[in-house]
Amino acid sequence: MALVVSATLLVPAAPASAGGRPVTVCFKVGEFGGRPIFDCHTILLPEFKPVPIGPIECLTCPPVFDLWDRIDPEWRFEYLDRLGRGLSFLGEAAQAVDPVKAKQLRELATENFWSAAKLLNGSEVKLGQVGWADLKNEKFHGDPDPQPSLVASGENLVVGLALMQKALGDPHPEPNIEAAMARFDQAYKDLGVLFAG
Repeated sequence: MALVVSATLLVPAAPASAGGRPVTVCFKVGEFGGRPIFDCHTILLPEFKPVPIGPIECLTCPPVFDLWDRIDPEWRFEYLDRLGRGLSFLGEAAQAVDPVKAKQLRELATENFWSAAKLLNGSEVKLGQVGWADLKNEKFHGDPDPQPSLVASGENLVVGLALMQKALGDPHPEPNIEAAMARFDQAYKDLGVLFAG
């Protein structure tokens, strides 16, 4: 399976018109002047009845994954952005009604996950914590009692990245790529459980 990371990575992930409900999911990139920096993405989930899921002080705050890694801070935003784009494309693929379009979107998701793993340059990634992004007030609300589906989603993202990293140096990367995509699929499903309440 040849993966060509090309200009397709620059295509913005806009929700497909097929159906579903767009939600926002963020990654904590770091901090500047004591304020958190978030990289947020729109993910298209199956249609659901909205329920408040954030903390009482910020019921509309999107969920945040705060990943621990040893990557050069210069590359942190880029790899997290590719990870988020991968999730966005995965959501579009899951909601697409045209199987050809779904396949293309899934390939874009795979390319973005592959690129995120490559940018890590061998750095291990762990799930530091999950929480909520108060984008209006530029605050991060860590969740002392995190929702299990949010934690599960973050853990599946981490394992998916590790499997993609294994695929990078493998002359036969397909099994690890397939295993990674299964984990990313599960991370996406976990988000569906989170937002559907």
